[in-house]
Amino acid sequence: LLSAGLDAGHVVGTIVIFFALQYPKNGIIGLNSIQNWWGNTVYTKTADYVGVPAKTVPEGGTFGPSSWSVSRLT
Repeated sequence: LLSAGLDAGHVVGTIVIFFALQYPKNGIIGLNSIQNWWGNTVYTKTADYVGVPAKTVPEGGTFGPSSWSVSRLT
């Protein structure tokens, strides 16, 4: 009985949300408010999204130590 009630509530809620948000104006409701909200677009202004590295290796420089050595445990 509880499972049927939860399933029915989910279906009714989904239908209400569809007719309240998507159905009016062919789904363009909130196009300039909800879809352009800061939390939905802020990721496009980050260095990761744009592809800018946090640091760059200087001209003629190296990444890591200038020489590598292998030490063996005896």
